[in-house]
Amino acid sequence: MKKRVLVILLCLITAVLMTSWVSADESDANCRVFDEANRLNDSDESKLQERIEAIREKYGMDVVIRIINMPDLAYESLEAYTDDYYNIGITGKYRFGQDGLLIFMNIVADDGSLDYWFNGCDKGAEIFDTYFIEYVKERTNFVSELRKHTNEDSYKALDIALDNVEKFLEQAATGEPYSYNNPVPKEPMSKLKFVILSAIEAGIALLFGKGYASRLRASMNTAVKRTEATEYIDKDSFCLTNSSDMFLYSNVTRTPIPTETSRSSGGGGSSIHMSGGHYHSGGGGHA
Repeated sequence: MKKRVLVILLCLITAVLMTSWVSADESDANCRVFDEANRLNDSDESKLQERIEAIREKYGMDVVIRIINMPDLAYESLEAYTDDYYNIGITGKYRFGQDGLLIFMNIVADDGSLDYWFNGCDKGAEIFDTYFIEYVKERTNFVSELRKHTNEDSYKALDIALDNVEKFLEQAATGEPYSYNNPVPKEPMSKLKFVILSAIEAGIALLFGKGYASRLRASMNTAVKRTEATEYIDKDSFCLTNSSDMFLYSNVTRTPIPTETSRSSGGGGSSIHMSGGHYHSGGGGHA
């Protein structure tokens, strides 16, 4: 009897341990927020993980966030590094989705400044292309929040990034994804901003009108002071038959014509390219 009870207890313990191991493996496989630099607190990390899980379930698009602290990262470029990282994740332990987006950050200085990079893969490369990257950098507070270099603001920046991930995925689902030819509509102007801009425009118009009136009034004054001696000479009282100009020295200044330079988005490469058998898009910067 005692042996039977002991066997049953051992079986129960084994079952519990196996269940916990399976659960741990599943938890690791579903992890999408890798904060190796402790830039986020546990609560914010959990909220980002939950948002990503909702995105994966609704749109079938994977999103991965990775933050590291490696100032001497020995790699050709962030583009090459993030390409390899995502490609390994597709078939490795974590099994990233083939269609996805990696939001990567590397803290490179003691003051918390960092390099960041967006890397889209396959279908993600089509949706999160150059237009998406420039939109997030230039038309949102993503970069300004990152530049504050605090844990709280890093979370805010990533939350902003996920907001726009959802915005672009929702539009892509209509069959007409956002692009340079189909830009994101500008948000309507607030009443306060409208009043301020209207006041500025009215002030500019008033100054312009005042200046124009001053010039008009000045043009009505026909009594003009003579400034040169020749203006006092009678044209019929002096006749010059021969004249010549002689220059003892000459000085020629040449100024090169400026050439047009290409516009830089501040982050480097951004075209779709092939790496490890997958299409990737990429772009980023420093904050």
